[in-house]
Amino acid sequence: MRIAGAVLMALFAAGPARGEAPPPQPVPGVPAGIEVPPPEQPMPLRLALQTEAVGGVGTGSFYNQLAGARLDLQFTPRVSVGGYLGYANLKGKDGRASNALAYAEVEYRTGRPGDTVRIPIRFASGYLPHNGPVVRLATGLAFALGQRTELVTEFLVPTLWVTNNQTLVSLSLALELGYRF
Repeated sequence: MRIAGAVLMALFAAGPARGEAPPPQPVPGVPAGIEVPPPEQPMPLRLALQTEAVGGVGTGSFYNQLAGARLDLQFTPRVSVGGYLGYANLKGKDGRASNALAYAEVEYRTGRPGDTVRIPIRFASGYLPHNGPVVRLATGLAFALGQRTELVTEFLVPTLWVTNNQTLVSLSLALELGYRF
């Protein structure tokens, strides 16, 4: 009889059966029967380093090279908002010109968060000092390299550059390495 009682005690002490949630544990300082929600996790951040080759189309031929970094705040596994700051090597009136490009970007990703390949759809708007506004719409492929690291390619990215009272149109190719905190 003692052995049967010991076996029953061991079974009940082992925890809930499969598929059942464990009973809530009391929280010190909170009266019994009041459920305390789990602490909120901070929204993940993503740091991305990007290089981009830009070629003018339709409105004139030019080549620009961009290199910069973007910090994104991920609201959900699919939606993020970020800020970009980069160096811009531009076609100028008298040869090459250096400038800084800043823009804000909104991103939506297709697919599930655990997928190896996802498709980011991005819209960005910013400003190029001594030139004017810049608007960009990009899509590409995001390849998971690990739990926190990814490689993103963007191709045929249409961008509008407003400069000297004219709007220039370009298409670009970009390569990005991102790390999620």
